[in-house]
Amino acid sequence: MKDDDNNYELIPFSVVKAEAMKDPEFVAAYAAHKMHKKMVADLKAMRIAESLTQEDIAKRTGMKKQNISRFENGVACPTLNTVSRYAVALGGTFEFKKLS
Repeated sequence: MKDDDNNYELIPFSVVKAEAMKDPEFVAAYAAHKMHKKMVADLKAMRIAESLTQEDIAKRTGMKKQNISRFENGVACPTLNTVSRYAVALGGTFEFKKLS
């Protein structure tokens, strides 16, 4: 927004976010993004806790190491199949849980 002197006025992110959160589609997309970030962080943390490298996961899944890296760094948005393969490589699985 511009003020009377033709200068731009900074709008705090909290104001922009509050306005966006009035849109149900944005709310759904925001929730999905947060779930995705947590899922990736949990998988990466488990890999590290198990002392496994990205190369180890790549070998176990049949994927390329650079794809594992891109997935863990949030560069790529993997399919459910890819996420499932990663989880299985760690000896885990995924299950649906209804939000409260």
